[in-house]
Amino acid sequence: GVGRSSIREAMRVLQLLGVVEVIQGKGTFVREPGILPLMVDWARVSQMGIISEVMEARQFIEVLLTRLAVERATDDDIAALRAALQHSEASLTNIETNVHAGVNFHLVLADAAHNEVLALMYRTIRDLYLEVARRTRVTTEIALDRLHDHERLLQAITARDPEAAAQAMKEHLDKAYQILSAGESENETSASNKDGGAAL
Repeated sequence: GVGRSSIREAMRVLQLLGVVEVIQGKGTFVREPGILPLMVDWARVSQMGIISEVMEARQFIEVLLTRLAVERATDDDIAALRAALQHSEASLTNIETNVHAGVNFHLVLADAAHNEVLALMYRTIRDLYLEVARRTRVTTEIALDRLHDHERLLQAITARDPEAAAQAMKEHLDKAYQILSAGESENETSASNKDGGAAL
């Protein structure tokens, strides 16, 4: 007796929490138990609060990862970052695929920092990062802008310029937060209008 839309939303939340994994062309699978479901309050998953906290944490973690990558990235790491960029560019017409490609670029960047603890921290909340990416790639134009940010990051890392790389990452994250905030404001306005209509 449950509608398909309700099931899809429930599965999306389970995917966000890391309980299930959706593999395109194969189906949905239960993942190995992790710590993310224990960390996240189910009632807050769809709220802006936890997304804001993710962005706040990223300002510290990813700027540091970027600086470390400038110092430590090997030729193989640079090649992996280039490959991740190419995947992002190739997936611009498919937003969901582009979301995963964008997050993968950040995962490769975390590996390029060669700090296993920081990389593990990043992967622990990967599913939350995916949700952030979904909310910041609402159009192909925005996805293209995110790609250009990644290109700028790679250029700074390749040039071994820690200040330029850190600044590029900070601006990249700042823009993401602005997109998120704008989307939240639109949702609140829409909800307010609906409530007003109901009252009439």
